[in-house]
Amino acid sequence: MKRNILLGVFSFFVYIALDWQQIHLVEALLLLSMLCFVPIAMFLVGNDRKDDRLVKYLSTIYPLAALSAVLAIVTDVFVFSVVWFGFTVLITMLGLSRLLERGWKPISETAIDFGLIYLGLGGFWFFAYVSEIKIMSFSSLTNLLTAIHFHYSAFVIPIFMGFIGRKLTSSHRLYTLVSLVIISSPMTIAVGITISRKLEFIAVTVYVLALIFYAFFVFTAHFQRKLAKFLVSFSAAVLLMTIAFSLIYAFGRVSSSVTITIPTMIFIHGVVNAFGVVLPALVGWLLEDTAPAYPYYKKPMSALFGKKRIGEEFITKQNLIEDSGYKGLVDQMSDYSSDYFDDKKLSASIRDFYEHTSDFDLKANIHWAPWFKPFAHLYEKISKHVQQLHLGMGNHWETMQGEIIGVNSNRDGREKVRAWVRKNEQQESIFVALYSQHTSDAETYMNIALPLPFSNMTGILKLRNEGKNLILTSKLRPDGNGDEGIYLRSRYMTIRLPLSETFVITEREHNQLAATHTMWIFGFPFLAIEYQIQIK
Repeated sequence: MKRNILLGVFSFFVYIALDWQQIHLVEALLLLSMLCFVPIAMFLVGNDRKDDRLVKYLSTIYPLAALSAVLAIVTDVFVFSVVWFGFTVLITMLGLSRLLERGWKPISETAIDFGLIYLGLGGFWFFAYVSEIKIMSFSSLTNLLTAIHFHYSAFVIPIFMGFIGRKLTSSHRLYTLVSLVIISSPMTIAVGITISRKLEFIAVTVYVLALIFYAFFVFTAHFQRKLAKFLVSFSAAVLLMTIAFSLIYAFGRVSSSVTITIPTMIFIHGVVNAFGVVLPALVGWLLEDTAPAYPYYKKPMSALFGKKRIGEEFITKQNLIEDSGYKGLVDQMSDYSSDYFDDKKLSASIRDFYEHTSDFDLKANIHWAPWFKPFAHLYEKISKHVQQLHLGMGNHWETMQGEIIGVNSNRDGREKVRAWVRKNEQQESIFVALYSQHTSDAETYMNIALPLPFSNMTGILKLRNEGKNLILTSKLRPDGNGDEGIYLRSRYMTIRLPLSETFVITEREHNQLAATHTMWIFGFPFLAIEYQIQIK
């Protein structure tokens, strides 16, 4: 991306030199973002995903996209604008893929995601301008100014907000609220402009208040480099001045009185924002470390995917069995020791169950939440055919027969993989789960993959103590810095699902355990499974 930055800056100066006599100020400002600001922002954002295929592809095709943007402006041939539009759509896809893989936490990363997502709208409005497409009653100049809006404030301000959020050392409710306003404002303002001047004025006012708090975060944040702090703070100070003119302009529209003319607004929100807000901040962030607090992406996950039917034959038909002598779901619970989990406090019976699972019998009683039962009836028919996660309708105790089978770890892509195959009393496969573990940021997680048709669902669980009992959960901690979660993985992308689960394993008597498995969707409980576990 560094090469693209140099290429973009050089191309912009060539354009200015060649077209100086008849330069169109607004078009030049739009090209300034396309050729200079976009590659710099992409370089800063892409630092934590350098091995991502989409990031590499965007870096490769940027010269073509930049050249097409220049040619679209110079020649007015709409085909060139299509190329830039397509490039911004790919950036939108990058933002979506980051958001889907990570989930909405932490909010600082979500702000960055939306900055990337909005750029695709900028590409569309650029295409509409060059192609002279009539959208509602918008003039050609309005299309161009809308393209500017999504290449400037809608693109860079959320990204700047995200970078500041990475500087915060603890969860900050005010920061979350301000981030949500900044994320939503480009659309609320656009809706206001389209349907109601009063709504536009309200949206602009809320946005101005949010930017005041953004400036406060900038002024109070700790930077490693003084020059970076000065540049980003200078940018925030200028932004406070320019955004005040937006409020005055919006008031003039709602009161039907001309307070500031459009040419004046173009100068303030074009030239001043470009060189007084965006450029200093980008240079400042280039000087400062913008790395996120946690590696949120590329978690270790199984490379094994199912076909139409799973069941026990998933392992046998793919020749995955490897004689490894595994007896339990884990080799030793001490592997999971961390600041959150002390294996020495754990009940001996619970330890024995996880290290010698084959020596225990299980009974289960499944309870669907009343509101979810209509969906459970449909799900039961599908799971019976697929032979995976086949829970039935439950409400009675049923014996589960389990077997631990070693799995070829090279094929799976994780370490020390073993399958726990569980069947019901009708010898139907209930679960085919591939157990492994991985360590990230000095914490070891239980990493469980369940093969699904052409994908897999991976539950990454963190461990913690509750006295001598054990709790495993996929619920993400408040600051969002953890690998725990439930993910759907395919060959093409990974999605963090709106699901969470918690296991609570307790000791009742010697070698007799009880467990409760609770699951939530969008925060609402929909499934609870009770287990009775005892040694054979």
